[in-house]
Parts: sequence; C-alpha cells; structure tokens
Amino acid sequence: MVMRTRVCDLLGKKANRKARVVTFSNKRIHKVQEVNLQWKKYFSEELKRNVRLRLSTKGMKTVNKYGSIDAAAKKFGVELKKF
Repeated sequence: MVMRTRVCDLLGKKANRKARVVTFSNKRIHKVQEVNLQWKKYFSEELKRNVRLRLSTKGMKTVNKYGSIDAAAKKFGVELKKF
C-alpha cells in the first residue's frame, strides 16, 4: 500500500504549513491547516465508468460549476484514466 499525500486530485490544493495561533499571552505558535479532503465518485461520460477521486470541498464545488467531471478535468489538465 502506498501512502498518498493529502492533496486535491483536481485543484492540487495542499496543507497550509505557515498558519499561526496567537494565544492570550500573545505567543505565536505554528500549526498546520489541512485541506478538507473527501473521497468522491463521479461518472465520466468519456470513459463510460465511475471515477473515484480525492477532492477538496472547493474541488467538488468546481465540478458542480463546470457541470461534469470531464469538463472540470479538461479545464485543469487532469487525466482521468489514472483514477
């Protein structure tokens, strides 16, 4: 089994490692803001099969905006055959 990095398959969004928390005493502590990733299945008209992607919630909204996973993948240059 291969460990995958927490990156959106469509948009390429990844964790923000420069986030800071400021405490009451004004100490600045670094923390990691992870991307909200979800496993999602879409039906690809071009491939005639379901495609399972790991998308951020922003990526899901983008797919809805373009109408299909095929149009969104074409716009962002993602090859759906890999998934």
